[in-house]
Amino acid sequence: MYNISFKAYKTKKLKFLHDNLNTSAWIWNYCISLQKRYYSLYGGYINVNRLQKHIAKLRNKNPKWKELNSQSVQEICQRVDESYKRFFKGLAKRPPKFKKAKNFNSFVLKQSGWRIEGNTLWIQKRRYRFSKSREYENIKRISVKRNKLGEIFFVLCCDLKTVKYERVGDATIGIDFGLKTYLTISNGQEIQSPEFFKSNLKAIKSINRQLSKKKKGSKNRRKALKNLQRAYIDISNKRGNFEWKLANELCKNHSFIAIEDLNIEAMKQLWGRKISDLSFSSFVLKLEQIANKYDSVVQKVDRWFASSKTCTCGVVNKELKLSDREWVCSSCGEIHQRDLLASNNILSEGIRLYRTKHKTDNKSAV
Repeated sequence: MYNISFKAYKTKKLKFLHDNLNTSAWIWNYCISLQKRYYSLYGGYINVNRLQKHIAKLRNKNPKWKELNSQSVQEICQRVDESYKRFFKGLAKRPPKFKKAKNFNSFVLKQSGWRIEGNTLWIQKRRYRFSKSREYENIKRISVKRNKLGEIFFVLCCDLKTVKYERVGDATIGIDFGLKTYLTISNGQEIQSPEFFKSNLKAIKSINRQLSKKKKGSKNRRKALKNLQRAYIDISNKRGNFEWKLANELCKNHSFIAIEDLNIEAMKQLWGRKISDLSFSSFVLKLEQIANKYDSVVQKVDRWFASSKTCTCGVVNKELKLSDREWVCSSCGEIHQRDLLASNNILSEGIRLYRTKHKTDNKSAV
């Protein structure tokens, strides 16, 4: 499955979708309050079937709730249920929270309640047009999303099996992620990150100063806040565009890509905002998605594998520091450039893991 996002044309008809999003927030908050009350009395949570039945009865009595598609209401209940399951399993730090209507950003339309042709989408007999920037097919469901600026997007979830691209090359590469050099590739290529947030930091600070001078609750403050949100969205779009293009270029020319399984949360604690700006996890998700389209393989290598410390002769340099960019092997005397060595070791380890997993020694298999 893959998602395609289209921006809706701004019309007065969008008010119905904004109302539906606000209604979704009310249903979410009602489910949360119900779960909190149940937990205080019985020490557990209401399962999804009971919750859906209860909300369905209330929906029939509430005209505003009835405007929202019944399957969308069920999906909100499923979201609440999944959030509580994650919390009780220890996968989430805190239980789900109440949300303001303006901050509730999506609802889902599954099999019914919509129809689409070209750049036109009908939702409950209301027609909406959008900017069709690419082709789509085999739509499974549609999400209606709202960003911080109040713009509406239609996100189409399509079947991945129908989309395949022709790969140009069949080379194998290993990739080492870095703070100074974004990607160091085993073929010697280095890719620098534009660091979009860092390059726009002065503009962000300037907008923040303007925002701080505006009176709270005033129209000018709302305008300044929108300018700030627009700047952040612009940075996010630029970063996403860079990542999609880079992932596409790598997968188009390589049949096998070995990468390190990074511990992003630990890296954020050490380097904070820089890791968020580099956005490694977002790039890896895009790389895996594009790889499926090109029939390329993305193989992750264990994060504890000493890729930058292991010489080609097998000796591990345990004394190597993060500040050491080059080092000499005490056994064979070979001089290593840290990042390039790491990418080559990641490639070798990735191939070994792939062959072990698929039980093959055939070199052409990777």
